[in-house]
Amino acid sequence: MTAVAVSALLATAAWVSAEDARKWIGDRQENIATLIYGVPQSDDAPIAFRCELPARDFFVTLAMDPNFEPKAGTVPLTLTAPPSTEQLALEADILFIEDMEVTFLEAKPAFDVPIARMLKQGSELRFTLGEKTFVYPLAGAADAMGPIEAACAKPT
Repeated sequence: MTAVAVSALLATAAWVSAEDARKWIGDRQENIATLIYGVPQSDDAPIAFRCELPARDFFVTLAMDPNFEPKAGTVPLTLTAPPSTEQLALEADILFIEDMEVTFLEAKPAFDVPIARMLKQGSELRFTLGEKTFVYPLAGAADAMGPIEAACAKPT
């Protein structure tokens, strides 16, 4: 599944007044497993983690405000999940879909023990981009991450 296909899942992002209805949703299809934070059965999903199979390519996608600048290139993005002191320093591609006028940041970290631990044990997920930090609750993420963890975890 490409970033453009995932954009349908993320299209209206954080600006919908449905924040209270958002929850973590895990799903597995034939060639993809996802962990999405959003409103079920809607386009409201500011965060998506996905694992593309069979390669086990792992992606983190964050929907941005429609006025986000720049519209192309890469930006540094830091991911933390307090109370954990671990942090992931990512280089995120800027994906602007002109016909939908939506912008996403997408990074491709490894799905490893630190990211799994952050999602399972953190109280909130923080994406820091320069001086701005976006914060999302992690309540329910541990229960919903079974499909993506099973699909993307490295065989032992």
